[in-house]
Amino acid sequence: MAQQIDIARIQKSVHNSTPLSFRLTTLPHESHAVVDRVLEIYLQELGQEKLLEPLSYCLKELIINAQKANTKRIYFTEKKLDINSEADYEEGMKGFRTETTAHISEYLAKLSDYHFHIQVRFQTVSGFFTILVCNNVGMTAKEQHRVYDRIVRARAYNSFTEALATAVDPTEGAGLGILILLQFLKRIGLGENAFSLESENDETRAALRIPIGEVHLRKLEILTEALTRDVDSLPHFPENVMEIIRATQDPEARIPEIAGKVGMDPALTADLLKLANSAFFMIPSRVNNILQAVKLVGFKGLRNLLYSYGTQKILGEKYAAMKSLWDNSYRTAFYAFLLARSMKKHQDILDDVYVAGILHDIGQIVVSYMNADGLARMSAFCRDKDIPLAMLEKFSFGLNHGEIGARIAEKWNFPQQLVEGIRFHHEPLSSRKEYKDIVYCVYLAAALCDLQAGLIGYEEIEGPVLHDYGIQGEAQCRRILANLSQAFEDRLGKHG
Repeated sequence: MAQQIDIARIQKSVHNSTPLSFRLTTLPHESHAVVDRVLEIYLQELGQEKLLEPLSYCLKELIINAQKANTKRIYFTEKKLDINSEADYEEGMKGFRTETTAHISEYLAKLSDYHFHIQVRFQTVSGFFTILVCNNVGMTAKEQHRVYDRIVRARAYNSFTEALATAVDPTEGAGLGILILLQFLKRIGLGENAFSLESENDETRAALRIPIGEVHLRKLEILTEALTRDVDSLPHFPENVMEIIRATQDPEARIPEIAGKVGMDPALTADLLKLANSAFFMIPSRVNNILQAVKLVGFKGLRNLLYSYGTQKILGEKYAAMKSLWDNSYRTAFYAFLLARSMKKHQDILDDVYVAGILHDIGQIVVSYMNADGLARMSAFCRDKDIPLAMLEKFSFGLNHGEIGARIAEKWNFPQQLVEGIRFHHEPLSSRKEYKDIVYCVYLAAALCDLQAGLIGYEEIEGPVLHDYGIQGEAQCRRILANLSQAFEDRLGKHG
C-alpha cells in the first residue's frame, strides 16, 4: 500500500461522493497509519473529528477480522480439511487459533501466494458516510451463525465492562471484538443497524453506515454520575496540611516558623520525614528533623511534599490495594524531574513536574476502585487489540482517568499547574500554552514508563512532544529511557 497521502484527492472524494479504495493483504502498522489518516481527513471534511477514535477502532477490527478469515482458509487448505464440512470445521477450529498465533508471520506471508486480499472503501453518499471492508472469500454457514449470534448477544449489553465479561468462543478467539465494536456504535448514538455483514459467493462485505447529521457521542450518564459522586464523596484535603500550605505562601513567612507549625503535629512530622527520606523524593541527603528538611527543599518543595502526603493519606487509606499505581507514579515523577533538569534545563518547573508526576494517576485509583474487575478486563482487551486504554475508559465511563484526577485536584484546591499536569497527562497537545512545559514533561515521563513496561510502542508517543525534547528516533529515545531507568534503580539501591 502506498504511503503517500493525496489530501486533495481525498477531499474531492468526500465532496463529490466518489468512492476511495485501498487494497491490502495484511494490516502492518504502516498501512494502518495510512488508512487511519484517510479516515481522519474524511471526518475533518465532514465536521465529525470527534468520531475518529471509535471509528478507527471499528475499522481496524473489521480489517483484522477479514485478515483472520483469509488466514483460516490457508490453514484449512494446508491441513487438507474442507471448511464447508461441519465435521471438518469443528476439527480444524480445535487448533486454528493456537497454531496460527504461534506461526502468524508464516501464515501472513502466504496470503499473497494464495491471492487473498482485503479492500477498504470510503464513500459519502445521501447523508451517510460508509466504510466498507471486503475480503475475497465467502463465509461458511457456521461462521455466519457465530457472527450473528454475537450481534444478537450484543443487544443485552449496556456497557463495555458487560461486554468484556461475556464468554467468548475460545476456538475462534474472536467475537469480543465485534461486541466491543457494537458498543462503540452505541456510544456515538447508533445501533446495530449501522453495522452490516454480508457474504455472497467469494466475497464477504462488512460495512459501517454512519448518518453524519445524526451521530453524537453519548456518555454513559449512570457511570459518569457514579464517578462524579465518588469524587464528591472524598474527604476534603486535611485541614492541618492546608493550613501549612497556606502559611508557606505568605511572603513574610520564615523557615523556622513553618518548621515549627509542622512540628506541632507529631504524626505529620513523622510521616513527612519518612516520605522525605524515601527513595522517591529528591532530598540529597538523609534528614532527621523538619527544620533541616525545609531548609533543603524550600517552601515550594515542602508544599509538594504536603500535596503528595495529603493525597496518599486520603487515597492510600481508602484504596490501600493500589501500591503498584503509587510505585509507577514515583517512577514517573523521577523521570519527569530528570527530563526537566537534564534535557530542558527548566529549573523553575522541577518541583511542579515532580509532584504532578506523583499525582498524575490519582484518577486511575478512583476508576480502579469503582470497578476493579472491569478495569482489569479492559486493560487486557486493550493490550490484545493494541488500542489505548484511555480511549476505552473515555467511551466507557464518559471521562478518562486524567479528567477524573483533575476533578479531584480541583476539589482539593490544588494549584492550576498541577491540575493541568494531571488532566492532560495522556493528551498533552490539548493543554494550555502557559502549562505546556509541565504537561509535556509529565506526559513524556509517563509515556516512557509505559514504553518500558511494553504497554505502548515508540510510534505511539506524540511527535510534537518528542520534537520538543529533541528526540529524533527510537534508538535515541530508548537510550534516554535506559539512562533514566538506571538512575532510578541507583536511587532505590542508595536508599535501601
